[in-house]
Formats: sequence, structure tokens, C-alpha cells
Amino acid sequence: MPKEKYDTEVLDEAMNNAYFIAIGKYTFEELLEKTGEACVPFDARTEEPDLESMIEYFIETEEYEKCSTLKNLINERKRRK
Repeated sequence: MPKEKYDTEVLDEAMNNAYFIAIGKYTFEELLEKTGEACVPFDARTEEPDLESMIEYFIETEEYEKCSTLKNLINERKRRK
């Protein structure tokens, strides 16, 4: 498999894992249990997912429903502050 294709697949998996964590579908630990390994684009022990970066990624992949969900999550967090 060409390196670029592999890198793209790993990034896609990481961003989707981060999305599932951000929306509360899974915790990082649950992803680990489910798949045996889990990559995310942040340190799951100390950081929260970067929702803005995730939105940018999902715009590029044309997954606009995920963008909308993340934007709503950002707005909800702002209202709580």
C-alpha cells in the first residue's frame, strides 16, 4: 500500500475516533476494548479533542453532518460558560 494512502487511512481513523469520543458515543478506553487499539489526534489522557480542527477535516472529506454536530457541541459548551 502506498504511504500516502496509508497515512490518509490512519488520519481518517484517528479523526473518526476523535469524533466518537467528542460526541460521547465512546470513551477512549471503550475504543481500545472494542478494537484492541485506537489512534486519535490528541493525547487522550490529558487533552480534549480539538473540535475546530475536526470540523476543518470533515469539511475536506465532505462529511457535513459531522461538522454540524461538532458545531452544535461547540455552541453548547459556549452557552454553559
